[in-house]
Amino acid sequence: MNNASTFLPDLLRRISSDDHVTIIFLKELWPQIVGEKMAINSRPLSLQKKELLVAVHSEAWKKELTGFEATLVSNINNYWRFPLVKRVQFTVGSSDRS
Repeated sequence: MNNASTFLPDLLRRISSDDHVTIIFLKELWPQIVGEKMAINSRPLSLQKKELLVAVHSEAWKKELTGFEATLVSNINNYWRFPLVKRVQFTVGSSDRS
């Protein structure tokens, strides 16, 4: 019997061809991917053609996270074990987890 840690990466790779489904998983897994502090202050909004749009609370958070774009891309792709994202864009707006 496979446990979730071996099953999840395979499932994530399979669904990655559908951006709509992938963003649903990204929203749910966001705290695990980026950490609780960042997850409280940001949330993924959309994914199109390997570009992820992330909402943040303020201009300060936008500026802070823009400097970590490469790290964020790497964290997402490492979690997925697949090159899911090439670029992250940040927008100021509600990052409430809804």
